Amino acid sequence: PGAFGVAQNMAQRLGAVLVAGAVSRLVYDCNRPPDAPDAMPARSERIVVPGNATLDDAARKARTETYYAPFRAALAAEVGRRKAPVLVTVHSFTPVYYGKRRLLDIGLLHDSDTRLADAMLESAAAHTDLKVERNAPYGPQDGVTHTLKEHAIPAGLPNVMIEIRNDLIATEEDQAAMAELLSRWVSAGIAQVQGPADA
Repeated sequence: PGAFGVAQNMAQRLGAVLVAGAVSRLVYDCNRPPDAPDAMPARSERIVVPGNATLDDAARKARTETYYAPFRAALAAEVGRRKAPVLVTVHSFTPVYYGKRRLLDIGLLHDSDTRLADAMLESAAAHTDLKVERNAPYGPQDGVTHTLKEHAIPAGLPNVMIEIRNDLIATEEDQAAMAELLSRWVSAGIAQVQGPADA
């Protein structure tokens, strides 16, 4: 919740192209490869997802072809059209997970390429009182960096995954304010990673 609104606002502010999944991540999580169990999760936290509980191989393949393949192709095409692309993914997370409160506001996630996350963490430390952490509340060990590994890391493209606590972006006004903040961090990070002439 809230992530799409933040991403829309960020795309406008940054002059970026937004590629977004067309369905709930409970139908297909486009940030997962087809062979990942949580691409079509049987449970969401403690809640059983009835439509996913008995998916067979044919049904999983049909969902992959219907939802994941077009998303993957569209994102690859947009990345391929640009001279010096940067990949930024935007997600939100619940404040309480399995009964445990998460004590952060924003997570900046990376896989093996830390450049953009490092630069954004520097901006965050200097310009906000929000609690911002590296690779939290998830990290590469949780399988959440698939999009970065698929579309950015092999080509050496700067990339980062942003996770925002969803109660901070519950309204359109909150989403716009968060997008403004994050866009500043992204812009500063890109300038640091690519240099002013390429940013």
